[in-house]
Amino acid sequence: MLELNVPTIAFEIINFLILSFVLYRFLFLPVMRNVQKRASEKEQLLRELDENRDEAARLRGDLETRLANIEQEITETIAQAQEKLENERREVLQWAEKEAERLLTEAQAEAQQIQQRAMAEFHDELLEAILESSGLIIGQIAPQELHDTLVQKLNDRIWEFGRGDEIQHVEAIRRSLGERTPTVYATSARPLSPDQQRLLLRTFSALADHDVHLEMKTDPALVAGLRVRLGDLIMDNSISAQLAGLREDVSNALKEHVPGE
Repeated sequence: MLELNVPTIAFEIINFLILSFVLYRFLFLPVMRNVQKRASEKEQLLRELDENRDEAARLRGDLETRLANIEQEITETIAQAQEKLENERREVLQWAEKEAERLLTEAQAEAQQIQQRAMAEFHDELLEAILESSGLIIGQIAPQELHDTLVQKLNDRIWEFGRGDEIQHVEAIRRSLGERTPTVYATSARPLSPDQQRLLLRTFSALADHDVHLEMKTDPALVAGLRVRLGDLIMDNSISAQLAGLREDVSNALKEHVPGE
C-alpha cells in the first residue's frame, strides 16, 4: 500500500509556492513592466510618426505653393524684361533713323565730298554711341534666361550642320582638323554652368567626330550669348554681335540716303 509522506508533500508545496512567488516578484513583474514600457514607447513613436507625417505633408503643400508662385513670378519678370527690351530696341532704331534723316537734310547744302566724309564719320560715331548705349541697357535688363536661350540656340545651330546641304561643310571642317585633338575657344558673356559646358563639349565633339578641348573665357562686353571658334569655324550669336550686324545694316541704309555714296 502506497504511503503518503504528508510533511514531505507539504514541504514541496511550500517550496513551490515560494519559488512561484520569487519568480512572479522578481522575474514576471519586471518582464511585464518592461513589456508595458516598450508598448507605451511604441505607441508614443507611432503618434510622433503620425505627427511628423502630417507636418511633412503640410510643409510639402506650403513648398509646392511657394514654388508655383515663384515660377509665376519668374515667368512674369522674364516677359516684362523681354517686352521692355523690345520696346527700347524699337525706340533706339526709330530715334536713329529720325536723327539720321535730320542730319542728312541739314547737310545737303554742303559740298558733296565734305558731306560724304562728315556724314560717314558722324554716322559711325552716332551708331557707336547708340550701340554702346543699347549694349549697356540690354546688359542691365537682360535676364539670365536670355543668355541661356542664346547658348542653346547656338548649340542647336551647330547640330543643324549635320542636316541637308551643310553636311559638306561639316566634312570640310573635319578634314581641316585632321586627327589632332582640337581646342574649342569659347567666349561667353556670362559664366557657363557645368551642364552648359558639357553640352558644348558633346556638340563640338560630335561636329569634329572626336574629343575636343574646351577653353572658356568670360567677356561681359558680349552682353549675352557667346562666341565660339573651332579651327576655321567661328560662330557668334552674342548680343554685341547682333548689335554690330545692326550697325552695318543701319550704316548701309544711311549711305543710301547720301548722294554719291
